[in-house]
Amino acid sequence: MRQANRKDKKYIDKKEQYPQIQPTSLPHGRDRRLGILYFFVVFAVLVFFGIRLVLLESETLLRAQELNLWLPTGLYWKTIMQYPGGAASWLSTYLTQYFYYPWLGVTILCGLWLAICGLLAWVYRLRGPWTMLTLLVPLALLASIVQTGYWIYYMKLQGHFFVPTIGVLYATLCLVIQRLLNSYLPKKVARYAQYGWMVLVCVIGYPFFGAWALGATGLLALSPKPKYWPLGISVLLIAAVPQIYYQQVFEMTERSFIYVAALPSFRYGNGSYEVYRIPYYAILATFLILVAINVCECFSFAKQMKSWHRSLIAIILVATAIFGVNRAWYHDSNFQKELAMNRAIEELDWERVLTIARDGSSDIKPTRQMVMYKNLALFRLGRAGSEMFFYPEGAVQQNAPWKVRMTQIGGKLIYYHYGKENFCYRWCMEDGVEFGWKAEFLKFMARTSILNQEWTVARKYLDLLKKTTFHRRWAERYEKYLATPDAFNLEKLEASVKAGQPLLDDKGMKEFAPILHMMTYPDRLDGDNTLVEMYLLQTFAKGNGDDPLFQEMTLICSLIMKDIDLFWPRFMKFANMHPTIHMPLHYQEAAYLYGHLENKVDISKMPFDQNVRDTYDRFMAFNDQCGPMSEEQKAIAFYPQFGNTFYYFYFLVRNQKTN
Repeated sequence: MRQANRKDKKYIDKKEQYPQIQPTSLPHGRDRRLGILYFFVVFAVLVFFGIRLVLLESETLLRAQELNLWLPTGLYWKTIMQYPGGAASWLSTYLTQYFYYPWLGVTILCGLWLAICGLLAWVYRLRGPWTMLTLLVPLALLASIVQTGYWIYYMKLQGHFFVPTIGVLYATLCLVIQRLLNSYLPKKVARYAQYGWMVLVCVIGYPFFGAWALGATGLLALSPKPKYWPLGISVLLIAAVPQIYYQQVFEMTERSFIYVAALPSFRYGNGSYEVYRIPYYAILATFLILVAINVCECFSFAKQMKSWHRSLIAIILVATAIFGVNRAWYHDSNFQKELAMNRAIEELDWERVLTIARDGSSDIKPTRQMVMYKNLALFRLGRAGSEMFFYPEGAVQQNAPWKVRMTQIGGKLIYYHYGKENFCYRWCMEDGVEFGWKAEFLKFMARTSILNQEWTVARKYLDLLKKTTFHRRWAERYEKYLATPDAFNLEKLEASVKAGQPLLDDKGMKEFAPILHMMTYPDRLDGDNTLVEMYLLQTFAKGNGDDPLFQEMTLICSLIMKDIDLFWPRFMKFANMHPTIHMPLHYQEAAYLYGHLENKVDISKMPFDQNVRDTYDRFMAFNDQCGPMSEEQKAIAFYPQFGNTFYYFYFLVRNQKTN
């Protein structure tokens, strides 16, 4: 009898030490109704942010799927699984494809977030207002996406827009399975099953999900409530498993990388930008909050809390998270314009490029990449000589905490359209090795190979693109050009056009013919030193050719460089090659100005337009009136009247750094 009493006392003490968790103190029916109501709030918030994401970030999402590659091949799986977390990247690159239609990709993303919220509410037995706290996870995941900005070009983690979501979903499903084991297995069996499941999640999950498997292991030790043995086992697993895999499996992985595998690295060059990790810390903090609420709900002080107390706490936390998302959201009109102009150029919609260049406040100066996109569009439309200075000039640095280089973000597209195919191919190859292979890189490498008449190489890249989900049609359209090799010989192409039976279709003529004209330069070995614009200016301004399109580009570049000695021979050659056309406005302005500045060339008999003469006279007269002003003050004062002239560009646009 005395022994039985001791057992009873031991049982009662244990019960008091770990009391049973009760959902809330509310009646069950009312509690359930409130839970449904608050989960509807979760759904509404996700719909709101999903719509906002599509409206504000469609260009970013479209770019993300171009800078992504998923292939349904064993080799691709084997390649991506060379590093821990390969399965997370494999799934994420697959899902990122659906941003080809931004609304579809965002729908999938929000659907996964809603599933995570529902599962977390069930796992942690959240009722009533606490249900809203599941929103903290998708809000942190949203912040990890909308903060990206120029990291979209430099992120080495494949499928980085979806990887955090896949990682959190994996951890949540691990918690779901653990709760099922605890619910349906006898108590003693469930305890050992929990240990076994924890080992499986870490040991088997690590090569597939990397750091997310380690995080899931830690969460399993905290659910349903923290205990010493599970915590000790989880710490041992988290410390040991990555080290074992490093020694035995992933030999190529750096030791410092093993505990953060499948997490994005925000390092570039010698800099580390830790502020971008805040959303990932927020994800961890949210799980700890949910664990704390789950544990605290069993204590008397929590049971005595009224519903409005819970609601107030939940609203404050969710409002703070929403505020954090808005603060993290990357807003930069030039970044969005660069993306939109890039897409318009890919679609050969040159007029839309110019519309985007004109759009917006005149106070916002463009980046050099935007200026180069604008000049390319004008050149393709044959209006560069007449409208080049009608658009804002500028050299604003991209809004990023490191130096963004044009070679990574737009140089390949510019090189491609200016006929520098080897440079386009070279940077695709280098960035593919450095940052991972992208669909965009394969597209450029296929087209440059076609233009260089390297048919076998072109077919290799097109065959890869045909295996993707959304780029198959693109590859098939370019594949048909492999059957017409003569079309990429400029002389044969021009002969076919004159005969009325062009070897290329309309799209091919619009894209390839101008590029073939630009490829008439002599072969030579040179380098760009990562300075795209300066390299092109120097190359074309000092070049010489008999192709009319190529020759006009030499004149344009000498104009931009303000090099008088280079300008005159190219101006004269342009005039001789086009005796019947009206001399474009900016070429006249440059010739009229240089003729007055140096008097090396007699311009008295040149037929300048009267408005060119009048504008020059007004410019010089106004300059005399503004004599005491500094150059910066003159730049502001002259702009309303003369900002669209070469005179203004020559005298008042200075110190613009090319890149």
